[in-house]
Amino acid sequence: MNVAEALSGRTRLDGIRWVLLSAAPRRALRDQLKAMLSAPAMLGPCRLRRAKFKPGRKLDAYYDALVYDESVKGYRLRPIAVTWGEAREAERRHETGLAEIQADAARQGMAAPFSRLMTDLPEWGMRVRVSPLDVRFIQLVRLSDSRYVHDMLAAAYAAADRASDQPRPDRYVVTSIRYRPGQRHVLRYDAVDAARAETVFAKLYTGEDGARVFHRATRAEEWLAQHGEGVTSVRPLAYVAEDGVVLYPGLSGSPLAKHLRRPTAAWDGAWSASGRLSTPCIVSLRRPPARCNVTTSRRRYARSRGRANTCPSSCRRWVPSSTRFWTERRHYTSGSRRSHQHSRTETSNRSTCGSPRAGRR
Repeated sequence: MNVAEALSGRTRLDGIRWVLLSAAPRRALRDQLKAMLSAPAMLGPCRLRRAKFKPGRKLDAYYDALVYDESVKGYRLRPIAVTWGEAREAERRHETGLAEIQADAARQGMAAPFSRLMTDLPEWGMRVRVSPLDVRFIQLVRLSDSRYVHDMLAAAYAAADRASDQPRPDRYVVTSIRYRPGQRHVLRYDAVDAARAETVFAKLYTGEDGARVFHRATRAEEWLAQHGEGVTSVRPLAYVAEDGVVLYPGLSGSPLAKHLRRPTAAWDGAWSASGRLSTPCIVSLRRPPARCNVTTSRRRYARSRGRANTCPSSCRRWVPSSTRFWTERRHYTSGSRRSHQHSRTETSNRSTCGSPRAGRR
């Protein structure tokens, strides 16, 4: 098997598994990453976090690579994006400014310990990009710099009137939570040597999208604080227009997804209350919880959305009509024009280009 055959879609899942999990492609990827480092022995295991396949076009894979950092005498996580497949003309135009951004990252010390942040391997049809490289989100380089983050957060807290009597942290540790070049980025800032633990999350936007998200999230929190009946949402800390980033304070507690999968009696009550609220705050959910109340019947809901059997039979009443269910459509039939729209392979907790032991190179 080869990459072209795997990307054609004719081999289906077996071809994708071959590219992601077999020895030869993994070795080629590790060799490329080692060549990009100042010292090849600095590369630890690489863990595959997500893969997205578009049959006949390309395969995108996102890894967390452990790279040895002399400053902390240990391994640090570095997100990596790998694409197999020939770049289209629009994608080539989109990446024309990568060399300049790479040079800027090197000047600011954000590329180290990598000597370069991008490389291509034509014989494998492989393109490798390393965080914080992204031509669409050029602010990612400075927002990954702990020195810049310190000044930005200090200004954000002052503007939000959230200044504290306690001294501000001298330094932040920056961790990339989501690295999707050309699509989205989420960063985590953890205070170091602070009087109290402090965590801030930053989500990057382009254009005016960030301002709209900040405005809507703030209004949603204010509305739910008055009418939520036990349902609330996080209030953004600030929107930094010059960086196109919305800042959120770190919160503790169980994530919403956990409640949706295993709702309790208390959660059922709060969820039913939210369903009676005429609010646009709840916009999109992938699927209803196992014990939800939905007024419209299963068949009527399916007909209204043009899909069959998308709502569980236990549903009797749901949240306001503005709520939309999002259901990904997977098609693998090769005879239809729409058969190759979106085919995704999700995988986690699997080391794909190295041993799970951090000490092995």
